[in-house]
Amino acid sequence: MNDRIVSQHKLRVLYSFLAFFATIAATKAMVWPSRPVAQPLDQEAISMVLTNGGYNNSPLKRLAAKRDSEFATSEVIGYSIGNGLELRLMRGVARKRFNFQAAFLAKPHPELRINKRQLSNGKPSYAIGLIKSQPTNQTCFVEGGRSKEAFAVTRNDLSLLIDQASKTKLSHVKSIIGLQANRNYQCILIQVQSTNKTASSIDRLTWLRTLSTIQAALQSKSSQPAIQSQP
Repeated sequence: MNDRIVSQHKLRVLYSFLAFFATIAATKAMVWPSRPVAQPLDQEAISMVLTNGGYNNSPLKRLAAKRDSEFATSEVIGYSIGNGLELRLMRGVARKRFNFQAAFLAKPHPELRINKRQLSNGKPSYAIGLIKSQPTNQTCFVEGGRSKEAFAVTRNDLSLLIDQASKTKLSHVKSIIGLQANRNYQCILIQVQSTNKTASSIDRLTWLRTLSTIQAALQSKSSQPAIQSQP
């Protein structure tokens, strides 16, 4: 009988101890939230998929990763993919839903900031504009979603894709056991830019084929980011 009382007392002490530290951790997350982290993209793995897809690609110079208390980006990797086109990719993470949009994630990099931006009609969703007077197409790809066209540009559309991804059974289990936050505001920015001074736009069929190829590359196991929690 005494052993049972002692065991119950130990359990209450243990539960109180765990509850105390859980409260401390939750308070810290609210008062001093962790800075976002953007996992790097695998340039070699993506290059291999491009080569297998028939692209005569060669790597471009990487652009440095950026990070502050509100966002984080991976290094910007890029390829010359032929026909006077350059492809660039970057993983971006926003701490707040309000900042989760392609323009905000691209802002730290002049090479990714589109001027005179217009949004395309239909699916997939993407932006059309100019960078250094060169025609450019740009969108963001959300990993882990159920949609075959998991591309968006605006905050509302990207957030909807994130909401859909968070409802998958695997994501739900990960969030319960603490391996993934309920909402992880990250996407991979994809940009194709023409270096041809006489070009007025990016050929739509070429753009859509490139998106399809990149989606296959990013969904491969070799290109997946490590699991991480976001505040």
